[in-house]
Amino acid sequence: MKTPFSRTFFEKEYDSTISNEKLDSLGVGALRLAAREGDEKRGCFLAGQVASMVKNEQPAAEIIREMFEQAELILGGAKRWVK
Repeated sequence: MKTPFSRTFFEKEYDSTISNEKLDSLGVGALRLAAREGDEKRGCFLAGQVASMVKNEQPAAEIIREMFEQAELILGGAKRWVK
């Protein structure tokens, strides 16, 4: 993903004047900034981990509808276990 962080990191990664330690320090806490705080400028967002699980392209509303249908089927059988 092209973000301010990834662009900066990429530039510095190929800058021979930047040490590995300095480059490492740039990335410290970047995942937390992205995932927990939603910081688009300083955060490192992960992408692609589940790309292989995507089988088709669907509108978000359709995905949500399918999720609720599946949940109803699964939870429908739970009545006998929950009192």
